[in-house]
Amino acid sequence: MSIPTFDATALCSAAAVETVGSPQVRLQMESLPGVDGQYVQTHGQGGRTIEVRGVLTAAGATPAAAHQNLKALLRARQALADGATVAAYVGTDAATYANCVLTSYEPAAPVHVSHSGDNYEALLHVTAQLRQLTP
Repeated sequence: MSIPTFDATALCSAAAVETVGSPQVRLQMESLPGVDGQYVQTHGQGGRTIEVRGVLTAAGATPAAAHQNLKALLRARQALADGATVAAYVGTDAATYANCVLTSYEPAAPVHVSHSGDNYEALLHVTAQLRQLTP
């Protein structure tokens, strides 16, 4: 299983799980007076929603440094959720989804800092929402 990326930026460090929605059907339905059923015009496929959950980690020489490094990683990913960045998303199975927008990137739990060898490691569960504009 690979680490999912958006615009070549890893969305998490480990434990990635994704849910890839189905492309939405675009259609127009109309009911006509005195006629059973509905008149339907299909207009191709619409976009799809992709949700990614995982863990973002960063190390530092002190607990404060590890926490600061983690917050810098978090802010860098949140900056991609600007609505103007349209890029490829590469999923946990290495499948590529073109023309995606990162709509949100948020912490899903409090930050945890622990001692790891000579350093400290800060860990944060995150959730990212993406929208593939064209399937």
